[in-house]
Amino acid sequence: MDEKALHDEQRLMRMMRKTLTSIVRDTAPRDGNPSPLTEATILNIKDCLMVISTRETELAKLTGRTLDERPHFADETPTSHAVKISNISKKTH
Repeated sequence: MDEKALHDEQRLMRMMRKTLTSIVRDTAPRDGNPSPLTEATILNIKDCLMVISTRETELAKLTGRTLDERPHFADETPTSHAVKISNISKKTH
């Protein structure tokens, strides 16, 4: 499978996951009301999300990406910084 097809599939998986989780969020029980979704529908949504998650992991491996990548702004302050080991002084007791 070529690189473009893999990226298109990743985009499709992301869109399906976001849509399903939005449906779950929008239909979540509120104020003591029961869920409008049947137990079978809830299980089907869970199964779909599991398949999507598995495929997203496979696609990430195929494209050499990690699943913990997040967008960053160019002017964002880094949350960590590298320190050379040679710059660390030894403690003397």
